[in-house]
Amino acid sequence: MRLRNKNWTKDYLLNHPQHLIPVSNDQLKVGDFFANHNQFYALEIGCGKGDFLIAQSLIHPDWNLVGLEKESTVVGVALKKALITKHEQLDNLKFMNGFAEKLQQVFLPNSFDCLFLNFSDPWPKAKHYKKRLTYQTFLDDYFKILKPSGKVELKTDNDQLYQFSLEQITAHPQWRIVYQTTDLYADVNQLKTNVPTEYEKKFHAQGKTIKKIIFQPQSL
Repeated sequence: MRLRNKNWTKDYLLNHPQHLIPVSNDQLKVGDFFANHNQFYALEIGCGKGDFLIAQSLIHPDWNLVGLEKESTVVGVALKKALITKHEQLDNLKFMNGFAEKLQQVFLPNSFDCLFLNFSDPWPKAKHYKKRLTYQTFLDDYFKILKPSGKVELKTDNDQLYQFSLEQITAHPQWRIVYQTTDLYADVNQLKTNVPTEYEKKFHAQGKTIKKIIFQPQSL
């Protein structure tokens, strides 16, 4: 569900540029935006209101995390929540107002150790299949900005998107699936390190099964 526009978010983002990565015409070296020595970089594509990334930044202070979100209002809400939760100590967390379609243009190759796709828009109409974030062109981009030893983790409640993703990843020559399940909450081992998103908590409480796929470059 799209978040209603909040007028305060525009000024809020303008007043907190130090916590944002700007969209540039040049490819960015993501490490230049973090004043620490962390070596692990993760990107959530479509970070929503930030619950997942904020939790990850608290659990993993040795990670640097970036939340990409196309809606500026949502970025403002996520940033405010992060600053309140972390008492303004956002040394390992940044947000970016941008589109997944421009990943290759924005980031240098081999920038990230992990990409997260959490409850992405399933684009249920057949004519919109190219917009799904596991379509072949997106998989090409992920391969280029991910380090050779990296991985992509996908979670969804949508059966159609899950099946579509399996087909797209399997057909792509550069990727291999290393884990898949149609019921994440039945896998005790995965739950030990699982960080639920806002949607995940909602859908699980409604009795919906959560699907998960982890895939890595074929060379591994």
